[in-house]
Amino acid sequence: MVPVHRCFFMDNVRPADIYVIDDQPIDSMILRLLFKKFDPDLLIEAISNAYTALERLKAIANSEPFFLPDYIFLDLDMPEMDGWQFLKEYERLGISQFKSIQIYVLSSSLYQNDIQKSLLNPLVQDFISKPLSLQHIKEIFQPA
Repeated sequence: MVPVHRCFFMDNVRPADIYVIDDQPIDSMILRLLFKKFDPDLLIEAISNAYTALERLKAIANSEPFFLPDYIFLDLDMPEMDGWQFLKEYERLGISQFKSIQIYVLSSSLYQNDIQKSLLNPLVQDFISKPLSLQHIKEIFQPA
């Protein structure tokens, strides 16, 4: 298996961190299983609330920016704070100055407006329609 992006820290190799921000536990579980199937060594954290994810990112950025995730898979439709609000707040906090995190919008939305808005957002790498497939994961982690 081809290794995914690796970070080096004090002679230890740390697998890429992935945050899955999605309020649906079943979707998070499926994503975790797919990522683990691709590479069992990946560290995946499922966060069910966008606000909680922002607080965690802010705390890590202010203390140990090395430990910020490499990838975020973000659902758009969540209660309290949706994916759009998350992206605005993420940009406002300036977390990208600490580390360039690849953000993928992962949504079941079929609205063309959501797709275009995602693709036009400079923070977003791509819009992926749910469900995510193993082929999508390979394309993200092993670009041609």
